[in-house]
Amino acid sequence: MTIEDPRSPYRRAKDLTKQHFDGEAIALFDLYRSVLEQGQSVILDRTFVNCGLDGPAVALILGGNSFDATDFGYAAGDIRNILLKPMSPQKVIGTIPIGRCTFTNCKFFAVGFTGTDEFLDMMLQVKTV
Repeated sequence: MTIEDPRSPYRRAKDLTKQHFDGEAIALFDLYRSVLEQGQSVILDRTFVNCGLDGPAVALILGGNSFDATDFGYAAGDIRNILLKPMSPQKVIGTIPIGRCTFTNCKFFAVGFTGTDEFLDMMLQVKTV
């Protein structure tokens, strides 16, 4: 369910500058814009518990992230449908970089994922429905 869906189990996050989110709906682009307005370029050191994280977006997963009981979103039965392989080893322009964040019991919606070969290999082990 998206942020706009009244049946959503999440309440819309109002303060995107905080470090800890619990039970909130967050549009990744809005969160990233908030980070940029604070003079930073990466979503860093945030904790998300029981949150819905919405796209459309492509998340660039940097080091130090933790995913526990995370639903990466609808992949039509093949996790590769939400994974994108970077073509350059230096940069991935147009993504939302995320580092050193913790995701516990969260659900992503309309989000693609990219990152290092190690991250992509780990994601290939995720079971989908």
